[in-house]
Amino acid sequence: MIKEIFTKHRQDFNEVRRLCLICHGLDLTTSSFSTTESRLQPTDQVETVLQNLVSSNLLGLAIAIRVNLYQGTITQPNIELPESAWLYFDKELVSMPATLKQVCDKIIHADSVTKPIIPSSMVGADTKITIQFKGVEFKKKAWTLNIVLERFAEDILNLLDEIESQKA
Repeated sequence: MIKEIFTKHRQDFNEVRRLCLICHGLDLTTSSFSTTESRLQPTDQVETVLQNLVSSNLLGLAIAIRVNLYQGTITQPNIELPESAWLYFDKELVSMPATLKQVCDKIIHADSVTKPIIPSSMVGADTKITIQFKGVEFKKKAWTLNIVLERFAEDILNLLDEIESQKA
């Protein structure tokens, strides 16, 4: 008899948490370059490594969340994330909170991903620097998604805890 080792994709909540924590730390690291405390001015090589780290882990997180949405372990694809993610369509220029599914889709399908290093004179103690994703929906509608990755990771961690506490 042949036994199946696995029968579907598996991205359990602990894997999602792991990716959230990595992304949270990467956001804090990349944002720290805009503070006066930073002693590092990133070289091209450091910027390339950071871009690879952020891209691979953020894409992994988006895919892990999408797997959970498709498999029904996360049942709120349209939950809005007003503290961490904002979306607007470029022709309308009306910013709105992005939903969990929109954030995942836009991360995966973005044509460009940018995060600036802002001069420390322009950054306050409570300033959060966003990562900006841009793309075109259905080859017609240009969009922009701004995410404070630190807060997005925290939103997801809180959502997972809430889902698990409801099951207990």
